[in-house]
Amino acid sequence: MTRTVTRTATLLFAALALTACTSAPQQQQPDQYRDVKSLVDGVSKAANEKKTYRFTISPPTAGGVTAAANGSVRLGDAPSLDATTKRPVQTGGPPEELRFVSTTSDTAFVKLPSVFGLPQDKPWLKLSRQDNDDLTNTLLGYHDVIYQQAVFTTYHLPVVQAGGVLRLTAKVADRTRYSIAVDYQKAYDTLTDENLRNEVKLALDQGVTSSAAEIETDSNGLPAGIKFSTQFQNAMIVDEARFTDWGSDVQIAEPNANEVSSRN
Repeated sequence: MTRTVTRTATLLFAALALTACTSAPQQQQPDQYRDVKSLVDGVSKAANEKKTYRFTISPPTAGGVTAAANGSVRLGDAPSLDATTKRPVQTGGPPEELRFVSTTSDTAFVKLPSVFGLPQDKPWLKLSRQDNDDLTNTLLGYHDVIYQQAVFTTYHLPVVQAGGVLRLTAKVADRTRYSIAVDYQKAYDTLTDENLRNEVKLALDQGVTSSAAEIETDSNGLPAGIKFSTQFQNAMIVDEARFTDWGSDVQIAEPNANEVSSRN
């Protein structure tokens, strides 16, 4: 993501999921992963096999640029996102509901509240990354922060693999929790994707050098929740996301053209 609002480096990382042991002749997988590489590899495989899920993002305990959001994801070559959040859209105004839909990396659509004055039958606006106006940059910034948290396979997993160390694994009832320390400088030095390196540099430039993650998987080895704690200035910022309904019937489509208002 190359065009976002200025962020306070509240980067969340999700390296998730294993699958429960099964007996031969079915493929077996470990009860627990012993290092970050095997964890990320296993999580990527499990997530991509299911392809669809729903998510809920809790707001940070303090500061940060994230906000509460919920929606669904369909993984693929270009993951699709359908997310709803509330953000202030006018100076001094209350949070308003925004719905984002994206099926490509170059564009997104946002359904705007009535305060924008769009025709009632055309509440959607197309956001293109080639545009550089303040409205587009701000709205795409909101979209991108949600996308990084919800579509963890495209951002969090590569960064965790590049800069993470598995510190602790614990069984709690039918859940498994993994604690991972993420070193941003190590991630920056290891990553080869320039977009990912630029995102990590946002954290480093603001004095954030590391983050602690707690990752929870359910009895089927699928991601149930992630929690990230990041020290920023004098505050410990804690963000949490939950994942459910893996493999459910998730349909994500761009709005009809006759529902999209012109930017002119």
